[in-house]
Amino acid sequence: MRVTAGLVFIASAVASVMALKEPPTELQVGIKKRIPAEECPLRSSNGDQLSMHYTGTLFDTGVKFDSSLDRDQPLVFEIGQGRVIKGWEQGLLNMCVGEKRRLVIPPSLGYGDNGAGNSIPGGATLVFDVELIDIKKGKGSARKVTANSENNISFASPSFILSTIGVLGLFFIVFRLAKKQDLVEAKKASENELKEKK
Repeated sequence: MRVTAGLVFIASAVASVMALKEPPTELQVGIKKRIPAEECPLRSSNGDQLSMHYTGTLFDTGVKFDSSLDRDQPLVFEIGQGRVIKGWEQGLLNMCVGEKRRLVIPPSLGYGDNGAGNSIPGGATLVFDVELIDIKKGKGSARKVTANSENNISFASPSFILSTIGVLGLFFIVFRLAKKQDLVEAKKASENELKEKK
């Protein structure tokens, strides 16, 4: 019995390790260094000019195929204009200056079946470690970041406070009206009881 349980455990462990090496079919974005909201006055959005440091490796082998760090010169480009691969177009949005991410990019969002040059074979899944160095806001993309931007909720934001006060005020009014109605009905019921007793 113990031998069977041990074999099952080993088989599941081997399967788990093998599953970790399976390339993803969708973009994966991991945050390696997060910037607190209060230290992030701007976030990247389509139309911005971004300055990025990056290191690209092949998912299967871990072999580095390119790095801006080796040249000591960040890549500068405008995001959302098709000037970089789709995995970057999607994975670099909503970043803060100084933030670091790891992008694991399937071939469909990278260089596809053709690959790129001699370094990136066709069908390759790519891994990019990126750092946002600078943002220059593009036309129409100037968007200040507040504590409640995107899907984050800030309980200190004016809109949240006002809406909460509004909801509580309505609740209080409804509660008072219901209580008043209950008192009126209780008074009528007691008057009816007195009339019936007489």
